[in-house]
Amino acid sequence: MTEQRLTRRGLMVGAATVAGAAFGSAPAAGASAAGAASVGGRAGGDSHVVIETVNASGGGGTGLADAVVAAFRTRRVVAIGEVHGQQEHHDALQTLLFDPRLPAVVDDIVVEFGNALYQPTADRFVSGTAVEDRDLRLIWRDTTQSPVSTWDAPMYEQVYRTVRAVNWTLQAGERLRVLLGDPPIDWATVTREEVEGADRDGHMAGVVRDQVIAKGRRALILCGSVHAMHAPPGASGGGAVQLIEEQTGHRPYVILDGGHDRLAGHARRVVLPAEGSWLATTDSGEFSYFPGICGIPFGDLADALLYLGRVEDQTQSLWNPAIYLDPEYWAELERRKTLTGAPFDLAARYRQEQSVVWQVGGGPGC
Repeated sequence: MTEQRLTRRGLMVGAATVAGAAFGSAPAAGASAAGAASVGGRAGGDSHVVIETVNASGGGGTGLADAVVAAFRTRRVVAIGEVHGQQEHHDALQTLLFDPRLPAVVDDIVVEFGNALYQPTADRFVSGTAVEDRDLRLIWRDTTQSPVSTWDAPMYEQVYRTVRAVNWTLQAGERLRVLLGDPPIDWATVTREEVEGADRDGHMAGVVRDQVIAKGRRALILCGSVHAMHAPPGASGGGAVQLIEEQTGHRPYVILDGGHDRLAGHARRVVLPAEGSWLATTDSGEFSYFPGICGIPFGDLADALLYLGRVEDQTQSLWNPAIYLDPEYWAELERRKTLTGAPFDLAARYRQEQSVVWQVGGGPGC
């Protein structure tokens, strides 16, 4: 059979970014954390993962921290894919990052929202060293995605500050390191061709390969869902996780956000394994707030689903418009817009107050 090569551009073109139908009500309470035992040590393989489940409003599933800790029993890498800007996703992440079991099973946290040029700055900051805010902000403001995405929404900065707070309680050899997954570019000298040609997935995969797998470490990847998906059967060369699988032979455990009308009986922030359930065979294009691919079963793309609740209950984390009143920063964003040819109105995007209500868009459907 001819090999199908799945590219990120092709994936996005074929994705159903949001399902049109809303679904039934779900309780707001989070799932119990009683489902997984504590894990000692940081060694692990790539064998089958069994996630213990708890009863969540009659629907089953387990909490995010329990699911991640259980996955690290047998995997070296766990990837959690988000829809960018989703507040509920990062609310769940906070519960995970503060879970006292996490430092025992994770060495590194690889993030999409960080320019690798500033890795020394990130290392100093999360280790507890004083770093000026003007230097810290460059980590997320100077990625290849600027000015389309500045990552100025507070939840992204909060990840760095949360890891720093967690590390404060740990001994030097136990502290978590944040690895910056976006390619190192210098906006003072970069060209449009270099920005457009930046291999984001390749860089992130290389970071995991060289800084994690090759050193016998374990990593949690936090990135957009399109980077975190497994390769569908017969496909190759797509997102970062797919490249990690091809280059290292290690198969990350993948958890992706998603909603579906059949999940109405579940609590919010519950993780549901795909294997052995209807999730494994359901068309991924049927899921809401998830960039699914029509015709590809969800179980081919992910090992588990993080259910965040009804689509109408989702909210977005937004930047403070006052940030963009800084004339120096604003002039730099305008320069980058001209350099990259970004086709949008900067002022309308960044300087106007917007509602936190999740903006539901239409997808092609399946």
